[in-house]
Amino acid sequence: MLTILIGLYFLLLLFFISVYFFIVYHLLKYSINAAMKTIMVPFFILISTALLFSNVILFFSIDWAKLVSQIRI
Repeated sequence: MLTILIGLYFLLLLFFISVYFFIVYHLLKYSINAAMKTIMVPFFILISTALLFSNVILFFSIDWAKLVSQIRI
């Protein structure tokens, strides 16, 4: 059960990272103003990376083995 939970989390992370690159590509390719592009892209990368890093830290700080053992059906 625990390996399924961690596997689903990594699938979710893979989805987030692919959407992350999709957004960065479109910000670079279809930006209306070059000056805004130099502000938007680093800001998006910085904030998204910080959110991803904090999410991973918080996910692995939970004692999933204890939580899963209490939920057994």
